[in-house]
Amino acid sequence: AKTKDSTSNLSYDKQLIRFQSNDTTLTDYEVLALMIGFTDNPAYKPYQDITTERAIYKLMGEGKFEDGLVLANEYISSHPFSIKALFEKSYGHFKLGQKDSADYYLYQARELFDAMVFSGSGKSIDNPMFELGPADGQDFIQKQLSKSIGNMGSGADEKGNFIDILHVKENDGSSVPMYFIIQHATNKMFAK
Repeated sequence: AKTKDSTSNLSYDKQLIRFQSNDTTLTDYEVLALMIGFTDNPAYKPYQDITTERAIYKLMGEGKFEDGLVLANEYISSHPFSIKALFEKSYGHFKLGQKDSADYYLYQARELFDAMVFSGSGKSIDNPMFELGPADGQDFIQKQLSKSIGNMGSGADEKGNFIDILHVKENDGSSVPMYFIIQHATNKMFAK
C-alpha cells in the first residue's frame, strides 16, 4: 500500500528513480518494497515474462551481444527488476568491453539479491526468500551462492502460500533445500 502512496517514503515512483540511478543509500527494505510494489504493475506477468528472459539469455550465450542488449533494454524498460535481464545486460556490456555499463547493471542485480536475503533466510518453509519471478531462486543459487541446483519442487506454507523448493547441491554431494515464496506470481497467473 505504501508503494502506491505518492507521499510515502516507499513511493514506487520515487524509489524506482533511486534504484535505476544506483543510489547507494537505498536500503534492502526499500528495494524489497520496490519488488513487491512491482507485483501490482500490469507488465508483471511472471510466467509469461520468463520467455523473454530466456530469449535474452540465449542471445548472450550465442555471442549475439548487441541483439541481446537491444532485447534486454526493451525488456528492462518495463521490467526493471528482472534479475535475469540485469545479469545478462551486465554480461553483454562486459563482453563488449564496456566495463562501466557492465558494473552498473551488475550492481542492480546484486541489490535485488540483497533484498531477497533481507526478506527471509530461505532455510525453512516458514522463512522463505521473496522471489519476483519463478527463476529468481535458481539464479540466486547459481550466481550468489555459486552452487548447482538438484531437485526442484514446490509446496505450501501453513497459510497456503505457494513456495518454490530448490535443493542446493553441496560440495560433499548432499543437498539442502531452499525455500522461495512465489504466491504473488501464482496470484497474477490466475487473476481474471
